[in-house]
Amino acid sequence: MTNQRFNLISLHDAIDLLGVSRSTFDRWRKLKQLPFVKIGKEILIDKNELEQWVRHHSFRIQNPSLASGAPTTVASKDQPTITVGYQSGTAHMWTALIMKELGWLEEELILANPSRPVHVKWLDAANGTLLLQGLIGGSVQIASMGDYPIVLSQSLSQTLPAFRPILLAFDGKTSGGQGISLVMRKGLEINDISEICQWPLSSAAQSSAGYRLSKLLQSLGGDENHFEHKEMDECMAGIVKRKLAGSVMWEPYISLAQYHGVGQVLFPEGMGENYLTGIVADENWARHHEGDAVAYLKAHVRVHAFIRTNPYAAAELISRAKGIPPEITACIIAKVRWDAAFYSKDMNALQQLSLPLSKEVCFKGEYLQLAIKALKLPQLSCEPLEGDWAVEQLY
Repeated sequence: MTNQRFNLISLHDAIDLLGVSRSTFDRWRKLKQLPFVKIGKEILIDKNELEQWVRHHSFRIQNPSLASGAPTTVASKDQPTITVGYQSGTAHMWTALIMKELGWLEEELILANPSRPVHVKWLDAANGTLLLQGLIGGSVQIASMGDYPIVLSQSLSQTLPAFRPILLAFDGKTSGGQGISLVMRKGLEINDISEICQWPLSSAAQSSAGYRLSKLLQSLGGDENHFEHKEMDECMAGIVKRKLAGSVMWEPYISLAQYHGVGQVLFPEGMGENYLTGIVADENWARHHEGDAVAYLKAHVRVHAFIRTNPYAAAELISRAKGIPPEITACIIAKVRWDAAFYSKDMNALQQLSLPLSKEVCFKGEYLQLAIKALKLPQLSCEPLEGDWAVEQLY
């Protein structure tokens, strides 16, 4: 019999359904009798029992006389909710994944306003375009995005005047575009790089990787649109099954292709421009929820410090959450600059990406400044820093 006939869902699906971190889920199992079934090493959850458990605890929260010992993070109808969009499949944005696992956003929100409990819903997306759609529709309040979706958000604001996306902070950065590379199927003989223009290639649509593949094909005299739009998991599967010649991918897929011996990496040092990622929110939401925006950025900066000072602990945490060997996660995070600060060079790099779209990237440094002040870190100007990335002070 299948799990479906027993109405059982996986641990990962249950966590996604509840919109909580693995640590919160485990705490509820131990302390709040969240129902589960253990078969061997696998943990499964009965969907009907889970629904009854949520309804029961939601009722207890709404009735103070029954609230003793109830898990206050289960949302009631009147409880405000923040939906955080993140991309656990993109290494440069693992900050949000770590934040979710450690529960630091929830912690900062409580510190900001103890009398106003906020429910945090975590939305794990395959790419930034999906999160951009959520921001436009109002179903996502804060999102982690790569450089091209950040620029695309600004372009869309021209046709959607009510949508006013702003960059709140940067996330993972690498110079020279490191972290995005062309992965070719193992065994292919390439005599001239221009040969790839005739081969079946893929990358994610409207993504930082897809943009770089288009630019590469154009520079080789090929058709910039001569590739299939696929999610990264599909790109990897296409290479493994030998249905694709190659794909422009981001980490950790590049490292995983090498680790499993299924692909050869071209341009291992990156594909041109600095690869940048950042945190985006709608300006109207941020203005009316300044405390929530600052709480997120406080957690964001704290996670960056955690990665820099405890890289092996961070690598182990990501390894457990994603099922990736810790030696791979450790190697990847060591190559990334985890820094939220705005630099003129970073804004200029985004501006160069936006040239076809002719739209300046809007940012607001005040929220990051407030977060840094609250954390008692060296003060940071609201304006972008000049010069090269600082070695001594990162945020």
